[in-house]
Parts: sequence; structure tokens; C-alpha cells
Amino acid sequence: KFCLDFFEVLSKHFPSDNIIYSPLSISAALGMVLLGARGNSATQIETVLHFLEFANNENPRTGNFSEATRSDDNSESSRRLPLPPQQPVPDDQCDIPGGIHSQFHDIFSAINKPTTSYELANANRLYGEKTFNFLQQYLSSIKKLYQAELEIADFQNAAEETREQINLWVETFTNGKIKDLFAPGTLSADTMLVLVNAVYFKGQWAVEFKKENSKERPFQINETTSKTVQMMYHMGEYKIATIEEHPCQVLELPYKNGDLSMYILLPKDYTGLTQLEKELTFEKLTTWISPGHLKEDEVEVYLPRFKIETSAKLNQYLEALGITDVFHQGVSDLSGMTKTGGLFVSHVVHKAYIEV
Repeated sequence: KFCLDFFEVLSKHFPSDNIIYSPLSISAALGMVLLGARGNSATQIETVLHFLEFANNENPRTGNFSEATRSDDNSESSRRLPLPPQQPVPDDQCDIPGGIHSQFHDIFSAINKPTTSYELANANRLYGEKTFNFLQQYLSSIKKLYQAELEIADFQNAAEETREQINLWVETFTNGKIKDLFAPGTLSADTMLVLVNAVYFKGQWAVEFKKENSKERPFQINETTSKTVQMMYHMGEYKIATIEEHPCQVLELPYKNGDLSMYILLPKDYTGLTQLEKELTFEKLTTWISPGHLKEDEVEVYLPRFKIETSAKLNQYLEALGITDVFHQGVSDLSGMTKTGGLFVSHVVHKAYIEV
């Protein structure tokens, strides 16, 4: 649901641009902030990300430190144990949740396993001004649950040097695919807390598009404009569905070993994309791509080769959805991160890159 909520906001700001973003990656990054958020700051994050709608009525902020530091147990029963009621948090501790955070841990542990099917790099890291005393329990928890760290930074005296360090880390983590995440002058002495999120993906198709079948072909952008692109081609068995009420087709393109798939929504005519975007809902999308809805058929597939990358500071888009308090000093409550008052999130930056 957050995926489509966020898309609606982005499409208003970038009405004619190609957009790529990872809602899972952004949600996980904000989950790290939620670990240390309290009061209305936490409630806004939970609401916008739809965390409170998860099964078992698990509260993302309930639990205790043992939930985050227990030994890994992948059994179904252990993940479904009821969480204890919320307890007052001692002044020197971070209230450590289970529930949604443990699910993020399981998801990223699975998709980050070494594989020859795809390249996936997901970088999450917080950078916090060194004048704040960050709680050790919080630092341990984001490392345990999100495989992420909070780096202590000297924004007040070395903002530009810190910017270069952040850019180098992201570039290294993504094997050189994502560079210059922060432009010169982006960070300043007033910066307090920066959330960095970058994701890169490139996969191998289960059924490869042969190079000799790729040709320069016209790609229709809209009713009046077309562009010549390098177009891949393959004819074979694919799972496909026709949605009469919109109308459009839904095609599944599986990646090698069936670990992941790309789903393509193709309107019947060039003018239908805008309307499809407006009418698309979480319920419709999950129905259309469900195994019972898609049927195997022989399909001719023409797919442009492309690389898309999008970089954006997300503060304004998240505020438009309702996450406001954590971005403003005086109302931000991040007392689960530090007992030093006045901390707020200065920047949430997301960069996504996909190669097809």
C-alpha cells in the first residue's frame, strides 16, 4: 500500500519522468528511524507505512531487548509468538520492538544471500552528529535487525568531508553503480541526522533474450511521440492476464531460478497509462499478479533495454504522506535513539538504479 501511496506523490512531482524507487528499501530505512522514535513521531511512521495493519495485531513498538538480541530462530512458530505488552522504557535504554522489524530482518537476510541469479545491493546507514550521545542499545538493535549502522559524524566542523565519506561508502557498497549521492554543499553544520538509502538491481532472465534478436525499433511514448530504442525480443511461454475493466495486460517476466519476477502492466492504447496509474490500487495489483490470475500462454515480448536511476531527497514526499514530526526540531521525538534533546532527521536520501 505504501508503494502506491508513494508513487502517487512522486508522479505528481515528476509527471513526465521515468521513476524508479524501492518501497521495500525505503520502508526498511524508515523502520530504522521507527526503532528510535516515540510518541507522535512513531505513530506517523507506523500509519504512513501501514505497519499497524500487519497480521497478529503486532505493535511495531512493543517488545523488549531480548527480542532483538535472541539467537536466530527461523521456525514458523518462533516468528508468531505473541509479543509481551509494552513496558515503560528505562531512561538509559532503547525500547526494542519485534514484529515488523523482525520481518524486515528475515526478508533482507533472504534476498541478500549470495546468488548467481541477480545482483542486488541495498545500502542503509544513519549518520548522526557526534554531539548527540546515541544509545548503545539502539546501535546494537539496528545492526541486529537491519544489518545497518549509525556512523558518528562531525557535521558541525567537517560537513563536506562527511559528505565525501558517505558518497564513497555508497559507491563502494554498490560496486561503483551509484556515485555522488550527495552533491557538494548538501550537508552543513546544521545537519543532525542523515538517513542514507541506496539500492541497485540487475538480474538474469529465466529465459534469456538473445542478442541477435535485439534491434533498433520505435517505442511509443505517448499518442504523438515515439523514440527509437534498442528493443529486445523473444517469443515463448509466459504467464499473462488481460484485465478487461481497465483495459490492460499484465505479464510476468521471471528471473533466473524463479527467485524474483518483473511484472509489466501494458495499457491497451497509448493514452491509457495515465488512467491506469490513477485507478491502480493495492488490492487490484495483488489480484492481477496472483498465481491464480495469470495463465501460461505463448507471447511475443518486445522489451526495451534500459537503465534507470532516480535520486531524491524524500523529506517533502514523506511529509506529504503524513510523516512530519521527525523532520522538525522541537516536535521530533527520537528519545529511543538518544536522551540528548533536539535531534531530528535532516535528510532522507534515496537512490535507486536498475539495469535491464
